Amino acid sequence: MNNNGIIKLQNLQQVIALFDAIAPEAILPAEYYDKTRYIPWSAFDAMQVYALDFEPYLSIAERCNMTYFGINQSQRRLYLTYFNDAGHAPRWEARPITLAQLLDTELMEYLHQNHAYNLGLRISMDLHYDI
Repeated sequence: MNNNGIIKLQNLQQVIALFDAIAPEAILPAEYYDKTRYIPWSAFDAMQVYALDFEPYLSIAERCNMTYFGINQSQRRLYLTYFNDAGHAPRWEARPITLAQLLDTELMEYLHQNHAYNLGLRISMDLHYDI
């Protein structure tokens, strides 16, 4: 762990263990994993942040001008998150993620390009599930 509370994961087995720990009742319907939603700051702040400190995620982070490639963990599941403060009041965006999606490196790079612009393209105001 670094001094910002970010835990570095050094290999895929550590990531798989996080996904394996998700309770079956916390798994969302498949269509939810293709949508991003706004979440409150408190939910965002309560998540554990993991930096994937191995390839191909180091290269994705570099190509997308990110400090690190991260995933966030709530009490229920894993997310891609983004803090959006581009010309408006701050918004915290979260998209639940599956292991298969995380392993799709083209998708991960696409979602994080242009300061995560593509992550926010499919914001849904109709999603109301516990983070």
